[in-house]
Amino acid sequence: MKPTLSIVAPVYNEAEGVREFIDAVVSAVRPLAIDWELVLVNDGSKDATLSIVQEYQADVPELVWVNLSRNFGHQAAVTAAIDHALGDAVVVMDADMQDPPSLIPELLSAWKEGAEVVFARRVDRSETGLRRIGFDLFHKCFRFAIDFPIPPNVGVFSLLDRVAVDHLKGLNERNRFLPGLYSWVGFTQAFVDYTRQDRSEGEPKQTFKALVKYAIDGVLSFSYKPIRLLGALGLLTATSAFLIAIFFTMKRLLGFEVAFTGFTTLVILISLLGGSILVAIALVGEYVARIYDEVKQRPAYIVRETSRDD
Repeated sequence: MKPTLSIVAPVYNEAEGVREFIDAVVSAVRPLAIDWELVLVNDGSKDATLSIVQEYQADVPELVWVNLSRNFGHQAAVTAAIDHALGDAVVVMDADMQDPPSLIPELLSAWKEGAEVVFARRVDRSETGLRRIGFDLFHKCFRFAIDFPIPPNVGVFSLLDRVAVDHLKGLNERNRFLPGLYSWVGFTQAFVDYTRQDRSEGEPKQTFKALVKYAIDGVLSFSYKPIRLLGALGLLTATSAFLIAIFFTMKRLLGFEVAFTGFTTLVILISLLGGSILVAIALVGEYVARIYDEVKQRPAYIVRETSRDD
């Protein structure tokens, strides 16, 4: 029987906390008296995560697991989870308990009231220090860069109607930023506010390098503004140089002595210009690399095995 509700989550080296997550989902959803499933995607875990999930199937028949051939990254694993969901409504979340399963009934209520994309919106986050500053700075830059509205303080934690899921599955992008895609597909949106908690067990699995890639993918996947800003900077630099050249030429023609001094200033200006050119080349390279990824048409993930019969 096709489930009404699918709860999907990627898991990567979550042996310490995956039991608590499954138990919390079961406690939140079983009292709702609806047909449901829990789809967990093992993203190349090196610990006992997969075997623990498999052991739970005897007690939780609604549990479906998908084992990827290697670690493809968070966004690819979430994409795999969405692709394997069969429900009319799909709740997407992480398995580290920072996204509380107790919020699922509220997301479902908003969906039943007609919303097709229900965002779980953070009113406060557990991160502190540089990590929190980095997240806040990224979201401000992202909202400035893109040309369509994206709600602040939202992530992958959300509920998607089947119509939104089907359109997301039709997008074949390799470098994905799913919160942006949720907004890009449109449809009727609603919000459920919550306070994001600390991880229940272990340390965050996303490295600094992965978070930087996540930020770059988010901006470059949805905006041409970075390269246009570089073009504007180049035009401003060229115009300034042209005006300075005219200024010194006119002084010379009018008989004023022009002394060309300031070796240090010249070196600084050349270094600044050279650095700007290298940044521009790197940015163009990022766009070209993404085009190359799309042209290769490699899948976002590869499934090694799954427990689903069909």
